[in-house]
Amino acid sequence: MKKLFLISTMFLFLIITSCDEETKQKSEKIVPVKVFTVKLDNIENFLKTTGTITAGEDVIVYSKVSEKIINVFVKPGDRISQGQTIAIQYNAVFKQNVDAAETAVKSAQSQFNLAQIDFTRMKNLFDQKAISSQQFDQIKTQYESAELGLQAAKVQLQQAKEQFDNSYIKSPFNGTVASIYFEQNQMAIAGLPVAQIINSNSMKAKVKIPSTEIVGVYKGQSVSIKFPSIPNKFYEGIVSEIDQAVDPISKNLQVEISLKKPDALIKSGMFGEFLIKTSLKENSIIVPENSIQSRTEVKIDRETGLQKSIKKYFVFVIKDRKANLIEVKTGISSDGRIEILSGLNVGDTIVVVGQNIVKTGDKVKIID
Repeated sequence: MKKLFLISTMFLFLIITSCDEETKQKSEKIVPVKVFTVKLDNIENFLKTTGTITAGEDVIVYSKVSEKIINVFVKPGDRISQGQTIAIQYNAVFKQNVDAAETAVKSAQSQFNLAQIDFTRMKNLFDQKAISSQQFDQIKTQYESAELGLQAAKVQLQQAKEQFDNSYIKSPFNGTVASIYFEQNQMAIAGLPVAQIINSNSMKAKVKIPSTEIVGVYKGQSVSIKFPSIPNKFYEGIVSEIDQAVDPISKNLQVEISLKKPDALIKSGMFGEFLIKTSLKENSIIVPENSIQSRTEVKIDRETGLQKSIKKYFVFVIKDRKANLIEVKTGISSDGRIEILSGLNVGDTIVVVGQNIVKTGDKVKIID
């Protein structure tokens, strides 16, 4: 009986010892983590928005008369000068009208010249009291009628020339032909678009910015521009114009952005992403944004009795191979990096991988 008791006691001791060893091993569990050494760096904050790029000068040229297109002289992509003819509409009738109007002007001019000679001669006679007032008034009326007839003929000539000139569709400025909407021998009704002319040397975009984010946006501000259709390339721009009123419906402010050096890859109508640099912090403590953990605390306002949510931020700092949760105050963030205003010092080692499984006081193993 005594022997059995001793065996049982030894067995119980072994079980307790084994449990103690297992508990000790668990408490000394080492968590593998990746770390980052805190250092000073620069960080820029950007306001991101999207929009469509257009030429600084972008004009649709319309037909002014209803006639058939008889010649098209340019094609999309061609450089074109101000006043250069893009296309011609059928204008034989307009040319005939010009010729007829010119003949009418010549006839009216001859009649006026003759009436002017008669008027001058009769005025001299009237001044000498050689003719009656009735005779002078009659010749004066003929002279004035001839003068009015000449003016009317000149107006008709001007209208005929203008109609004839309207059959020549011309570029309003130096630029590039973006589109041609008609082909030769097609009928173009007055008021229909015939061509689009752009000035690709000047490209701009009008973007919308929420009114809550307009603080820090100003004329001359630097803008970084990226086009999804042009991968791996960034363009520089500036804020060139800012509306002075927020849209009352959308609550957005319209901002115009101009490209500094557009190239042949950029086409009017392309969709772009615009990063407006709103702030720059130099020599600040900057850490990877994924190292930050956030917690929201709810507090009761003593004066109003209302609940108030307060968001706090933390990082795990490694000291003596142990993880310690430290509260930090954050600043601006950009491209996966964030500014730390307080709570960290240069040279501190923080956890950037494994922070979701480590706890305060845990021993850690730093891995590459």
